[in-house]
Order: sequence, then C-alpha cells, then structure tokens
Amino acid sequence: MSLDRRARRAVPVLVAALLLLGSAALVHTQPLASPQLAAEAARIFHELAQLRGLPAVGSPPRVVVRSREERRRFITREFARKYPPARLEAERRALVAWGLVPPDFDLRGFLTDLVLEQAAAYYDPVAKVMVLANWLGPEEQREALAHELVHALQDRQISLDAFLAAPSGKGDEALARQALIEGEAVALGVERTLRQQGLDLVRLPDLAALQRAILVSATGPTLGRAPRFFRTLLTFPYAHGLGFVHHFRRRHAWAELSRLYQDPPRSTAQILHPERYFDRREDPLLLTLPDLAPVLGAGARRVIEDDMGELGLAAILEQVLGEDAAVGHWRGDRYALWEGAAAPVLVALSAWESDVDAQAWAEAGARLLAKKHGLGAPAETGTVTVWRVGAEGFLIERRGREVLLVERAPATALHALRRVVWQSRP
Repeated sequence: MSLDRRARRAVPVLVAALLLLGSAALVHTQPLASPQLAAEAARIFHELAQLRGLPAVGSPPRVVVRSREERRRFITREFARKYPPARLEAERRALVAWGLVPPDFDLRGFLTDLVLEQAAAYYDPVAKVMVLANWLGPEEQREALAHELVHALQDRQISLDAFLAAPSGKGDEALARQALIEGEAVALGVERTLRQQGLDLVRLPDLAALQRAILVSATGPTLGRAPRFFRTLLTFPYAHGLGFVHHFRRRHAWAELSRLYQDPPRSTAQILHPERYFDRREDPLLLTLPDLAPVLGAGARRVIEDDMGELGLAAILEQVLGEDAAVGHWRGDRYALWEGAAAPVLVALSAWESDVDAQAWAEAGARLLAKKHGLGAPAETGTVTVWRVGAEGFLIERRGREVLLVERAPATALHALRRVVWQSRP
C-alpha cells in the first residue's frame, strides 16, 4: 500500500480532544479482539516503541470491539460527564456570535453524531484500552491500530487525559496541544511506512502533498453537512501537527520528542509556523478584558471568555467572508460574549506583530462586521469606525498593534465601552 493511501485511511480516526473520552466501567462488558488481532497489536506496539526510542514500554493495551449502538451510548454518557450543559451551551453561543453556526445549531447532537461517524477506532486513556468498531475490516483495523497505539505510548509517558484537558479560557492552547499529540501519531505512522520502503522521514524535504491529502481526506454525511469551521478544527491537528513534528524530527531524534510534553506549544500560530516555537520562541501575548457589566447595564453577564488564536480568526474570515484566510502575524487575542441586557454583545481584542498586520486585521474585521450584519456605510470613520443599526452599535478600532472589535453593543454605550477596554490596557 502506498504512503499516501495509508495516510488517507488513517486520518478519519480524527476526533479532537473530544474523542479522548474514557470509561473503565464499560470495558469489561465488551468482547475482546481475536487472538490474531491482539498479537498484531502487540507487534505494532513494540515496533512503534522501538522507532520512537522508548525502552521498556510494557505490554500493549487490550483491544476491545464495540458495536455502533454501544459506542453511541458510550459517547452520549461521556459528553454528559465531560461537557456539562452550561459549558457546551456557552460554546455554542460563542460560535453563533462569531457567525460560525446558525442560531438554532444543535451542538451536542452534532458532536455526538460526528464522533460516532469519525471515530471508528480510538485509544481510551482512562480504561487504558484500544477500542475498535465491529464493522472495520482486517486491513482497516491494522491501520487504525498503527495510529491509535501511538496514543497508548504517549499515555505511558504522560497522562493524556490531563494533558489534553482544555485549560479554562485557553482554547487555542488546548488545540495546539492536541496538534502535538496527533501530529506525533501521524508522523510516527508515516515513519513506520517509510522504513518498510527503505526510506526515512528526515529525508523528506517537506510534507505538503501529504498534508493536503489529510485536509481533504475526512468524509462522511455528518462532516459533509457541517459548517466549514468544524472541518478546519478537526483536520488541523493531523495535517499541521504533522508539519510541526516533521520540523522537529529533521533536527532531533525521535527519543527527544518527549521533552515537548513538558513545554508544549502554546498557540496554533506556533503549530502553523514551527519556527516561532523552535527557532525564535514566540509565546502568545497575554491580553485581558475588563468587567463590562457596569457599562452594559443591569442584568448583563459574561457568558464565556476565551481566545480564538490565529487558526480560529483565519477560519472566521474564511467561513464568513469566503476569502483567503491570511490574517497576518498574530500575537494574541481575547474575546468575551456578554448577554442579559439586550442583544448578545461580542467584544474581541487582538494583538499583532506590526502596525501593518494590525491594520490588515482591522480592515478584514470591518468587512466581517459588514457582511455578518448587513451593515451599510459607517456612521463614523477615522481612528474608529462605527456603525449604528437601531439601538445596536458596532465598531472596529486600531490603536498601534492592537485592534478592538465590538458587535451589537447598546449604541448609547458604545463609546463608553471602548474607553473602558482601552483604559484597562497597560
């Protein structure tokens, strides 16, 4: 089998940190894999460990088989355990505010269907077992094992469950961590295939063709009807994580990669541009937003505060504007969604490497606001661009290398809001 075909077949195991679920209580009721498949898993496990330079990894994880209905019950239970309704609803409202999903989008139902569709095999870091779907053929099972057993090796070094747990308010960093984990799994699988052909990952000058194959490989009815943002979110850790690990591997031995777990990348920008991690370390700038309740009025509450990162901001431009997703040299961002007083108010602050990068984002943000909300000519222009539609106000303002975006704030409080934000900046 060719390298490209192996890569395309391995990627539909994609599942974000959502898929590193886990429930030991279910394992004992599931049938074990055949002795032949268990032996194959052991062989692949130790072969991968040897390639990775990991001595004394112990016995491979058990392999269990689940039906589609058993997996649906498992996924539903785990979503309820790991993602309380209030948290998932806050995430959904943020996606709506950014224009990434329609207002009536069923996020929990969609994610359940997507995980069930895409995760035909996965490693369970809580129960410490490999789970295979009962409809996979023998060849598909072997290919899935080659990817997922890398996660078992990772779990022997760190707690995957803890490593991939999203830090509160650091969604971009969580996605970067996932890219490291999945990038290693894809890269080590590619290395294994290349070695069988007498080749080596280090000698490949770049993996652009393979990354493109990964980006277009994810298929399925659920993913096919998903907003574009979700395809970006799901393929990113595999395609761009592979590039990040390849950048590392061309400079260091496989055995040294474990040290990245102790000091992982902190942004999707570092995954997209590995030199910002390996050559000139460029961690995100810390941006904060003030309490806006006094400005927005009685009843206003902050629903969610997080960051979008370079990947998220680019995906927003691509989905809403349908244009090239280049966003310039990102350095940090922070957004908050406020509700309760009137319409949901989105406030987003971003930092950029240069005035030119900041101006480019300010111009893109103005087009973004105009298209999302059908805005006409702005009511005010100059250092700050303002639109007013009835009782709602919108604005884009650049100050040096930072840009403030505000959507649907009370028009009467718009300028007071921007002053509070800028006065909070150091």
